[in-house]
Amino acid sequence: MVNWGLILGVLGLAGCAGLESAPAVSPLAQPLLTSFQIAGRISVRHGNEGFSGNLTWRHANAEDEFVILTPLGQGVARIIKNAAGVTLERPEQGLVRAPDAESLTQSTLGFALPLSGLPHWVQAQPIGSNAQFRYNPDGTLDQLGEQGWQIDYLTYRAVGALQLPGKVFMENADVKLRLIVDEWQAPAP
Repeated sequence: MVNWGLILGVLGLAGCAGLESAPAVSPLAQPLLTSFQIAGRISVRHGNEGFSGNLTWRHANAEDEFVILTPLGQGVARIIKNAAGVTLERPEQGLVRAPDAESLTQSTLGFALPLSGLPHWVQAQPIGSNAQFRYNPDGTLDQLGEQGWQIDYLTYRAVGALQLPGKVFMENADVKLRLIVDEWQAPAP
């Protein structure tokens, strides 16, 4: 005779182990860096159009500077975001200004990039309290869902005492953005 109570109990315990939603030490316990610099590669796809290139990003408090280059090193764009607004400078196309990064990218590219959320998301941190999380077995964040974006963290790298993302893949209904961080520069927290 099969002991169904024992089998159901074992399955129940196994099921509970799989439902653990947060690691013992959350990666969200890491401090949010207010300044950092990233060197890496970026690709953006919107519909049938896409772009890929190299990226240098300097973030300091409320200011960001993004420099995007072709894979061969030619300048494509320089975006500066600060309290005065956002400017986009492209070779031979002049300077474009906007009050925020999303409206600037919407008007110049035809779609909005989440530049205001990136300083948090690139560190595997949410912007607000309504985010959804999925964790890796080692306790690092695997996926973050927030503001209509799904952000997947494929790899991490040690930066001093911190574990920071090395590959960040983001997408919403219109845009796919891939960021591969080759080098993090961050002050000690």
